[in-house]
Amino acid sequence: MSSRTQRPVAKQSAAALFYILAIGSGIFRAFSVAFDVVAINTVLSDPISFGIMSQWVSLLVTICAVAFLSIRVSKRGRPVALGASLDPDFGRIGLLPKRPMVYLMISGLFAGLSTFFYYILVGFTDASTVLPYGQLVIIYLLVGDLLAEKDTPTIVEIHSILSILFGVLLVGVVIGGFDIGALLIVLGPMNIASAFYTYFQKKTKRYELKKGLHVDTLNMRVWSLLFLNLTMTIFMIPFINNNTIELMLVSFTPLLGLMVASSLSIFISLVMYVRALARGSMSVVNALSSISVLLGIPITLIGNIFLPGAFGEISANTFIWVLRVMGVILVMIGVISLQAADVRSLVFIKVKPQTGDILPQLFDIKGVEKAAAVAGEHDYILSIKSRSLTKKRSMILKKIQQIPEIEEIQTLIVIRDYR
Repeated sequence: MSSRTQRPVAKQSAAALFYILAIGSGIFRAFSVAFDVVAINTVLSDPISFGIMSQWVSLLVTICAVAFLSIRVSKRGRPVALGASLDPDFGRIGLLPKRPMVYLMISGLFAGLSTFFYYILVGFTDASTVLPYGQLVIIYLLVGDLLAEKDTPTIVEIHSILSILFGVLLVGVVIGGFDIGALLIVLGPMNIASAFYTYFQKKTKRYELKKGLHVDTLNMRVWSLLFLNLTMTIFMIPFINNNTIELMLVSFTPLLGLMVASSLSIFISLVMYVRALARGSMSVVNALSSISVLLGIPITLIGNIFLPGAFGEISANTFIWVLRVMGVILVMIGVISLQAADVRSLVFIKVKPQTGDILPQLFDIKGVEKAAAVAGEHDYILSIKSRSLTKKRSMILKKIQQIPEIEEIQTLIVIRDYR
């Protein structure tokens, strides 16, 4: 047994690794956007041409990475894929069943639309603006949940929505007013499409391939990128002519390093995010990874010191930068407030005698993060998450109680947990 002086070291190491993974995910996300901005400002000014090349290079890099992670190694006497340490559901790169593939095709359609407008946005702004703009998707996801549940928002939800919205508006301030073109893209197709993409990605991840095995994140990334690229390329075809093709051929080699760097950054960001989720709650991980919003400003300012103009045009107006910093802070406050307001509970369920397996039915209830069948006094344990105690009782528990096979329910609110 370890001594008292040894125990805190292990705990601190586990906690430190969790923070490194969650924050690292946001850092690499910021670097990915920065590489895209540098590429467009230094080598190829046409964001459409760069977007096509960058996304197909990203697909090739991802396929190579996931193929490498499919290599089998011996673990406790049995062969396991390297990628299983990132996502326990991962076995090897391969085709998925029809239904999750349809979900990924639909999510790829929306992701392609969102990515198309992302590259247009990157073409005339910088990382300090693009990164906060991407957080607006949280508002659309929240509003979608409220409409689906026919529910009214809580005070915390209203506060978070207003904080993120006003923050995004402040980030978009330019001399003489607002950058209307950027705001229309952000408030419209880019984040609306991103919200639908997130929804179908979640449906895919929750799909059960067989008992206890769900679609893995790494294969999802490969197929999502393929459908994303096909959709985005179709959107970009009207903008391609002989001049753009020639420009792409000439600039491909000079851009290759930046495109690979951007692809690896976003892949590492995804891997770190998934590993962080395995060690802590989604709300905390999302709040920590939103540090990418904060990093946009120093990346833009410091980057332009070493490579003037490479990281986007810097306004000499101090007041504009004060507003932008305030906007970034408001976005961060909104994201963290919304994530911190989550209420987690454990629900212990006892079913009636001679009841069949209802585990998939329980897991399909919105708000249920984990569901497990257990032996003992109770038959099932659920881990559920909601944005308030009222919502938990009125929405999630009500749906659980409607299952006729359930005989008894006991709910415990998680006050504080340690992982």
